Amino acid sequence: MTMTALDRLARTDLAFLNWRDPAHPDAGGAEAYCWEIARRFAAAGAHVTLVSSRYPGSRAREYRDGIRVVRAGGTFGVYAAAAAHLLRNRHAYDAVLDFQNGIPFFSPLFTPRWTADLCVIHHVHQHQFDTRFRWPMNSVGRVLEKQVSRRVYRGRPVVVVSPSTREGTRRELGFGNPIHIVPNGRPGKGLTAPTGQRSATPALTVVSRLVPQKRVDLILRAVPALRRRWPELRVDLCGDGPEGESLRKLAADLGIASTVEFHGYVCDERREELFHRAWLTVVPSVAEGWGLAVIEANAVGTPALAFDVPGLRDAIRPGVNGWLLDPDADLAAGVASALDALSTPEARSLTAARCRSWAAAFSWDASAERLAQVVLEDLQRIHRHRRSRRSASDLSVLTRFTSADPESTERAVRNSLRQTDAWHREGDAFRLLLHGCDEVRALNALSRLDVSEADIALANGHVVLLGTAEPGDGPAPGQARGRRP
Repeated sequence: MTMTALDRLARTDLAFLNWRDPAHPDAGGAEAYCWEIARRFAAAGAHVTLVSSRYPGSRAREYRDGIRVVRAGGTFGVYAAAAAHLLRNRHAYDAVLDFQNGIPFFSPLFTPRWTADLCVIHHVHQHQFDTRFRWPMNSVGRVLEKQVSRRVYRGRPVVVVSPSTREGTRRELGFGNPIHIVPNGRPGKGLTAPTGQRSATPALTVVSRLVPQKRVDLILRAVPALRRRWPELRVDLCGDGPEGESLRKLAADLGIASTVEFHGYVCDERREELFHRAWLTVVPSVAEGWGLAVIEANAVGTPALAFDVPGLRDAIRPGVNGWLLDPDADLAAGVASALDALSTPEARSLTAARCRSWAAAFSWDASAERLAQVVLEDLQRIHRHRRSRRSASDLSVLTRFTSADPESTERAVRNSLRQTDAWHREGDAFRLLLHGCDEVRALNALSRLDVSEADIALANGHVVLLGTAEPGDGPAPGQARGRRP
């Protein structure tokens, strides 16, 4: 049986740095990502410590799901606490995974050179510091995220959750690092719908933290126009946050309190039930690293509508699992159009099948394996005291070829490809997904495998996001064919 990257991380000592743990009252998608990956690393035999902030009623130390949780400091004090923890345990960790939520922990400053330090970025906050801080703190935040981070993490692997975040990391932060895409997994317990029926009348379920950048008020302001068209419309709003009271007041002022129900925080089972009951979920955020709520809804067959903004444009495939609106479009008109498209049971059933199929492409197990590959690849680089063979590039190549000696070719593939590359074999046919290279470098890689003829094409964003070389994700007809000279 082939060992996975997770298997090879067994008995390694890993530190996860995240400003909150999933039990924190304000925990969100970033905390779910950190925890789901960490517990799978722990289940594979790695020794995992999560360092996060302490909140009222929490314990400074505890063990959950095989993870040692260390809590210290508050919202901002956690950064100093994490630095002190790394300095006290300077020789304890093989790798540190530094989760950047606007401001990273700058772990390379506090670890020895033989420690693998990876920066994980959910989304770029350059334009969001103004929504939370006044001058000069907003400017300080931008400098820490951009200029200081770029210098501290120079040359180290960066992990992002979507192509949008990769683009923002390149364009807004100016990072020249190798960047790996590791998407969120599929939330929930599976793809089977909860018990109960989908609503016979139009219903929206919205799951969001109630904070300014989520723009939940746009949904409330759209309800009066929607209710004139559909008097029986129902809106279920799940989530807590500092804007909760002001949003409840807005609903009362708009006269829609009988249409909108504020559920506050809900458990996973209740959230799935409400998603399943709805015709549609709406995500009006100004930007996301990834649309976690989109995939949560898709997993139970509910499509999503959002603005065409970073992150959400990666999670939603128009015509498959939802709709994307121009950022300046009228939200009420967009929702009305989507509800019209879902007006028949047949349309809702067909859409539900497409949504579930899209959600099935993501899993936390696959995401944990992909992140483990990045960690393992950097550990191998450090131990061999050499640079990676490929320079930083955001291009990926998908190639197909056949081999007269498939067993020998498979051994060569296993021994020569990087941990972060993907491959698939069916009989004598091979498919390779090579990250961080163009067609020329791909030809060089094939040359080392003694492959004389192959179909070669740049991988599209869908293939890169899924990170698989499985059949069905290949180059579209008409793409270039390449041969090794």
